This record gives sequence, C-alpha cells and structure tokens, in this order.
Amino acid sequence: MFIAPSATNEFLNSAYDLIASNIGGAYLIMGLLTLIFLLLLAFSNYGNIKLGREDETPEYGIFGWSSMLFCCGIGASLVLYGSTEWVDYYLRPPFDAVPGSKEAIAWASSYGMFHWGITGWAIYSFPAVAIGYNYHVKGAKSLKASTGCEGILNDGENNYISRLIDLIYMVALVGVLGAGLGLTSPVVSATITEFFLIKQSLTVTISCLLLCLVIYSISTYFGLEKGIQKLSKFCAYLAFIVLIYILIFGPTSYIITSSIQSVMFMGENFLKMSMGPPPFGESEFSKAWTIFMWAWFFGLGPFVGIFIARISRGRTIRTMILGSLGFGTMGTSLFFMIMGNNAIYQEVNGLIPIIDIWTNESPAVMVSRSISGMILGKWILPLVGIFCLVFMATTFDSGAYTLASSATKKMKAGENPEVWNRIFWAFFIALLPFAILIGVTDSPDLQGIDKLKPFQRIIVLISPPLLIVYIIMAAGLVKSLIRKDETE
Repeated sequence: MFIAPSATNEFLNSAYDLIASNIGGAYLIMGLLTLIFLLLLAFSNYGNIKLGREDETPEYGIFGWSSMLFCCGIGASLVLYGSTEWVDYYLRPPFDAVPGSKEAIAWASSYGMFHWGITGWAIYSFPAVAIGYNYHVKGAKSLKASTGCEGILNDGENNYISRLIDLIYMVALVGVLGAGLGLTSPVVSATITEFFLIKQSLTVTISCLLLCLVIYSISTYFGLEKGIQKLSKFCAYLAFIVLIYILIFGPTSYIITSSIQSVMFMGENFLKMSMGPPPFGESEFSKAWTIFMWAWFFGLGPFVGIFIARISRGRTIRTMILGSLGFGTMGTSLFFMIMGNNAIYQEVNGLIPIIDIWTNESPAVMVSRSISGMILGKWILPLVGIFCLVFMATTFDSGAYTLASSATKKMKAGENPEVWNRIFWAFFIALLPFAILIGVTDSPDLQGIDKLKPFQRIIVLISPPLLIVYIIMAAGLVKSLIRKDETE
C-alpha cells in the first residue's frame, strides 16, 4: 500500500473475488449451522455445565460482563455501519427489488440488523464455549485458540497443529483488527473536522489513530479489572446517551415504527437472508455484504471467544451463550434502529443529501453530517467522537490482551499475561491501519465509499483458514462432551 497503492488495490480486488466466488457458500452455511448448534447446546443438559467450580460465582457483574463482551466484539465500526450500511441496500437492493422503492427501504432498514445480529454473535460465541470449557472445566494450561481444539489435538501446546492454529489465529487477528482500526479512525476524524469546520485530511485521521493507540495502551497496562472493564462501562454509558439523544431529537415516531416493522420483516425473511439472493453464494450482493460480514466475524471469532471465555468464569454454558447472543444482538440492533433509521428519514424527506455525501465524500463524513444536522447536533459531535474513540480503544485493548494470552506459554485461570507482552501487541496491531490509510489516501482511483474496500478485502482474504479451525473446535467440543457423559 505504501509503494504501489493502485496495483495493491487491484490485487486485493482480484483475490477477494476469487475467494468469495469459490467458497462464499461455505461462509453462509457455516454461519447458519453455528447458530443452530449453539442454540441446541444452550437448551440441552450440557447448558447446565458451569465454567469453573460448581460453587463458584461469576467474576464480573452482569453490566460489566455484557459491556466488555459487547465492546470487545463490535467496536466503533458499528457507528460507521449503523449509520451508513443501509445506503448500499437502498441503491442496490437484493432479491430484484427496485432501487429507492418501499421494498428497497424495507431491505435497507432490516439487513444491517441481520448482518450484525444473532448469526454474527453465534460465530463469536462458539469459540467461547469450546475454549471456555477446556480452560475452565478441563483445566487447560493456556488461553489460546488451540485451547478450544484440545478435544481433538490431545497434545495441546506441544502439538505442531496446535501451534499452527495459534499462528493462523494471531496473523488473522492482527489483520482483522488492523483493518477495523483503519475503517473506524476516519469516523473520529470526521467528527473533529465537522465540529471545527476544517478540511478532512490524513493528518487528522492519523492523529486520531495515535490517540486511540495511547488510550488502549494505557488501558491494556492496567489489565481487565482496572482497564478494560471500566473503559467498557464508560463506553456503554456514552452509547446510551448518544442513542437516546438521536431518538428524542430525531424523528422519534418514524424511528420507533420503522424499527418494529424492520424486526418483523427480518424475522419473516431470516432464512432467505441467510442464504442470500441466487445464485447461492455467488450473487454480487452476497459477495459484497453477507460473505464479507461472516468472514469478518469468523476472523474475529477466536479473539472474541478467548476474551468471552476469560471473563465468563463462574457462568454456565447456557448463560454465556444466551447472554452473548441476547446482549450482543440487542446492542447492535439499537444502533441500526436509531442511527440508521434517522439517516434514512433525513434522506427520503430531503432534509440532508445523505446519499450524495456517502457517494462523493465518505461514509465517515456522512455519519457526522447526519448528526450535526439535528437540533444541537453540532454540540453532540464531540461526544460522538469521544464515544467512537473509546469504543475503538476497548476493542483493540481486548485484542492486545488476547494476543498476549496466545503468546504466553502457560497461564492459569484468573491470571493475566505480562504487561510488556500486552503493550507490545497494542502497538503491533496499529501498524497495518497506518500503512493502509496512507495507501488509500495516495490511491487516485479510490474515492468516497471505495476507500473502505481495501480494509474489507483484507478481512475476507485472511479468514478462510479459520473455517477449518471452527470445524476442528466443533469436533473437539462434541468429543469432550461425549466423554464427559461416558465418565459420569
């Protein structure tokens, strides 16, 4: 991206299309099967298994626990996509709907909730079950991606396949987190440039990225209790303030009515949306969105799974699964219901040229304009910027923690990786977004929404090996649970 940004972008596009066209259907099937498997597990007798001793109580309260898992799994990218994702569905709706029609609006207001909803959180939660069971119940010596595979890979950390799985996971996580930082840094910079009426520039975006790096490095230094948990709670409070502001000062009646209709519409079409428009796994819509989203969740899955497993000691498998699916889906849906429907209302009623800003400037600028155009909106922008910054910090703070855990040979339940190890990974994660942001800026063929595509392409290219890791985890978990039954 530094030396030949245009050539690199062309290569990323070709590689992305090759992978999405050939194995895109596998992502769609794996996503649906993961959700079905988790629900069956949660409501079976195995759901009663406690992660830890039978007399053990949860290490974190429900609000702290849910805040950490939500901030770890989502990040500020939710602010970007919650406000902007509907535009592409509105202009290029699936299932042969007419662009700009009422049917297109129905798909546009529903598909974002679907893509960030229960299936994505199932992809996140499954590794948490596999890793958490082996770590808290079977007494695994380390907290890594390969920990979830120990039912099959009996040698644990001394097994070469285990080491390969951890290497694949760590490379994928650095890539996906780095791409995520690159996606969301412009949102923070857009709130700053909109508030101070200055021109959007690479310098401002890089400065925001550096500030985020400082915040999550400090939080990483203080660890789970004093760092990540407090930062996550603060982020949750800010999220409620921003969403309540938009709901009250925005088109309240429209947001509530449209949200109810969207949830009902998504429920009626859930299986249809899971399979995507025909041809199965090869349609341009599936490749551009559902396959990309599932690849993103699979790429982050072991990371989020390790973190959820670490903070869920004392909870049952059922509570962990249903809590992750419930709190995660509810939290993401609120962003699409409130921020997304607010932007839709502004566009269709001619209040703000949302789509024109999205196309000709950037999605990040669209986010800031959709808020600044509201009553007192300009004075809410700094709060949105702080919220996004803290949101980014909590996600990458958690990422540095889990990478440090994966690089630690032995770590007993309740212990944390060394401080220097956590700080090293905090800085290492930031290298990729620096490179891509500079490359995107220097690439003349990337304008508007296209500036996001290199980050999206990298996410899909990194994730395929993790599909195999999920299959190994599933086989290992089933084998371990069967063995447990046989020994009782």
